[in-house]
Amino acid sequence: MDMLSLEPREQMLVLLGKISCGINLSDTTSRSRKKGQQERQHQRTNYWMEGRSVCRDTFKFLHAISQDRLTGLLKHYKENGLKPKEKKTGGRLNNKKALTHDTIVKVYKYLENYAETHSLALPGRVPGFRKDNLRLLPSSHTKTHVFNQYKLSLSGSGERIVGETTFVGLWKQLLPFIVTCKPMSDLCWTCQQNMTLIYRGSNIAEEEKSERLRMQEEHLAKQLMERQLYQGMSEKAKGTCQQLGITGLQRSAPCSRQISMHYSFDFAQQVHLPSDPLQPGPIYFLTPRKVGIFGVHCEGVARQVNFLIDEAHCIGKGSNSVISYLHYFFETYGLGETNLHLHCDNCSGQNKNRFVLWYLAWRVATGLHESITLNFLVAGHTKFAPDWCFGLLKQAFRRHAISSLSCLESVVNGSASSNQAQLVGKEDGTAYVPVADWQTHLSPYGSVINGVKKQHHFRFTKTHPGGVFYKEDANANESFAQVFKKPHEIPQHPPRPIKPPGLDAKRQQYLFQTIRPFVQEEFQDVLCPEPTKRVPATSPEATRKRRR
Repeated sequence: MDMLSLEPREQMLVLLGKISCGINLSDTTSRSRKKGQQERQHQRTNYWMEGRSVCRDTFKFLHAISQDRLTGLLKHYKENGLKPKEKKTGGRLNNKKALTHDTIVKVYKYLENYAETHSLALPGRVPGFRKDNLRLLPSSHTKTHVFNQYKLSLSGSGERIVGETTFVGLWKQLLPFIVTCKPMSDLCWTCQQNMTLIYRGSNIAEEEKSERLRMQEEHLAKQLMERQLYQGMSEKAKGTCQQLGITGLQRSAPCSRQISMHYSFDFAQQVHLPSDPLQPGPIYFLTPRKVGIFGVHCEGVARQVNFLIDEAHCIGKGSNSVISYLHYFFETYGLGETNLHLHCDNCSGQNKNRFVLWYLAWRVATGLHESITLNFLVAGHTKFAPDWCFGLLKQAFRRHAISSLSCLESVVNGSASSNQAQLVGKEDGTAYVPVADWQTHLSPYGSVINGVKKQHHFRFTKTHPGGVFYKEDANANESFAQVFKKPHEIPQHPPRPIKPPGLDAKRQQYLFQTIRPFVQEEFQDVLCPEPTKRVPATSPEATRKRRR
């Protein structure tokens, strides 16, 4: 603070004096253990502060200078000694623009008071930031907004107002722990509510503020406990694969290895074909061919199978599709484990429902696994291994021109060593991954379990066929419920397959007339073929009458 309050010429004299005390410009080295001294090639400088030796970085920080300026002063001292540097223009003897100590203190105090009023401090690490000792301003309170408020507060007072660049520089240098919250997506709604309560509680009693902080601490402690459980299962799976020398996914018979393995699965946001890195403007307002992505990740070998679901083969994101893709994965890519651990998010329409529980109980009862655990991460804190592979996939997707499912398959396989593509079907309707009606197949035998959405851990074991142990969190006590009404009458035959829905005539005609011009010529008949049946054109008058 003292150095910043000095004029540049005064700063230079102080620094040259300190450099003079620590620099060694002798022609030869002075090593006491060596009889013969060598010729010195570089000067050696020791830095001192109030009688104590400090490192160069500390010296620069305490004197508020950069490395370039320190290097320039060392070079100047070697050539000219203590003679001050002069600008070619002659320099300024009285720098009226230099900040005084009082001006810097006022900026510091203003930022400190502003943060005390508008910022919040959360226990634990904040998403998007590595440090945990932060004061978060709302995302709308940018540095420009805070600077404008600073100018408004000093307008008419006669006090000096620093410029925006200087204001931001002092902010970063003196108060780096005060940051503006980044706008994000897929955040925990509970965390956002608690943040709002804490933010609005700047002027409430300390007892109520402590209670609100306690609520947030309990929530973060719960999600940390669930995260540690997920990480522990992943590490055990990796150790098992390393011990057995398993390096990749492979087809294995059910229960062929007496091991435990961990998998996680999730849906990714759908992509559209064709895709061009140089996106043509008109296609932005159209609806290209949709392709869904469902990923199953094996943490033991860090490999993920991404099911590419063409629009013609999509039956939705319900439990039938989730169960069918999982069943195909275990049959084709499973490692033959006896004990299975699964992790997924809390989406009730896809994962946390009675049909998925019935299917897992069916696998144990039919001998495909000896035990299965189904674990759900805390809602809003569900970033896990599949999202990592989806991110690598999307990065490669944005860089390539893709006009067919075969091109997309090649891009997914080349996006990372951890990604592997699996086509559910081709554009012409050929199916590779069968989708079955598991809901109808298991409904006559299954029973409803109340309060499923509140539970986060389910366990199925062969010692209790047709039953499930469940609990709300990792440290809670387990409860038991019967999944199947009659465990000994569970069906052994596979369910009835669902025929791919295909594209209706209207959608085929839309793709042919609207999307086909944007597809590469060699893939036009693959992605957007001519429709087999024409849709009769509707006149504007008929459309208006139908709407009436």
